[in-house]
Amino acid sequence: MVASTVAQKYGMKIVEVLEKRDWKLFHQVPHLIYQAEENYIAPLEMDVEAVFSPAKNKMFEHGDAACFVLLNEEEKPIGRIAAFIDHERNASNPYPVGGMGFFECIKDQKAAHILFQKVEEYLEQWSVKAIDGPINFGEREKFCGLLIKGRQQPLYQENFHPEYYKDFLQSYGYQAFEQILTFHGIMKDIPIERFTKIAERVEERFGFRTLSMDKGRNIPRFAGHFAEVYNIAFRQNPYFKPLTQEQVEKIFKTMKPIADLRMVFITYEQEKPVAFAAFIPDINPFLKRMKGKLKWYQLPRLVWQVQSAKKHLLKGVAFGIDPSYQRKGAFASLVNAIYNKHTQTRFPNFYLATIRGHNTMMVKSISNLGVELEREHHAFRKMLDDTIPLDPFDFINTEDQ
Repeated sequence: MVASTVAQKYGMKIVEVLEKRDWKLFHQVPHLIYQAEENYIAPLEMDVEAVFSPAKNKMFEHGDAACFVLLNEEEKPIGRIAAFIDHERNASNPYPVGGMGFFECIKDQKAAHILFQKVEEYLEQWSVKAIDGPINFGEREKFCGLLIKGRQQPLYQENFHPEYYKDFLQSYGYQAFEQILTFHGIMKDIPIERFTKIAERVEERFGFRTLSMDKGRNIPRFAGHFAEVYNIAFRQNPYFKPLTQEQVEKIFKTMKPIADLRMVFITYEQEKPVAFAAFIPDINPFLKRMKGKLKWYQLPRLVWQVQSAKKHLLKGVAFGIDPSYQRKGAFASLVNAIYNKHTQTRFPNFYLATIRGHNTMMVKSISNLGVELEREHHAFRKMLDDTIPLDPFDFINTEDQ
């Protein structure tokens, strides 16, 4: 029985998001779900819509996507979901995989299952064998994973969910597939003496030096070096897509009004870039009162608020090391440069987000910073072909953290 027929049986209706009025319904759902949740911060509606805009998301060059809203018998929105597929990535996968994301639903299992069924129906035209979710249609460094542990205020573009979503997914056949971790650290608690000693030793031995972008100058040079290290560091990542200098340069220039580009660091061995780290001030605390709506005329005030704030939450958005330099002290050189008077004064708290549990080298490295696990998300997978075994990534034990 198709999802629309099942919905009708229970007095519900599924609407595909095609017009402005449909988007309005789509955005209303989370406000219904989280109306009593103090720590919830609504994602910007413009950010969500950009994910599903072919003009703004290059995934549409080799992918397809659709969004759906579930209405009750009074035609009020009670659930939403998105379905998507990346044909380019599937060309190198052992079997085609679809994606599901931006799921929100009232506490009604029938309603949730109708939405999940709609995703399957949409994706079956490409004969997918599995569906991952909740994930993003694009970079998996944002809007990715179901919140499993930790109900503090989310970082910018970090998912926040009710506890009952996990039961919805598992009751429909989804199983935990990948672990995504968010760590919180206090700048003054970093054991910097240890890192400084190592950094001084390796700088003398290998000629390591770490530079920052210096208030946004030298963007083309830094962008090229950033892309060079990124492509070496992450080429074995299952979701890897190479970056070009032009892409990174565009990202840096887009970040410039709000980001502190002094917080972009590259470590060199002589003239060869071997590691990078990039941080941005987290803007979510400034967005809470906006409830997901940011008009063009409000942007200058937001920029002013971010730039004039004396203290910020610092969010790590990118970190990578050339594998051949992982045991040579490049990490210590990075940390030694990051820990400076500017960061101590302006960024007393920092977060390292979207760390994969199976990235044992990364988890081990950042644990030396004295950070604590604050939130845990899981990406789930449902196998549609029972002849193919689920092969999840490794998870670390977080029960005692």
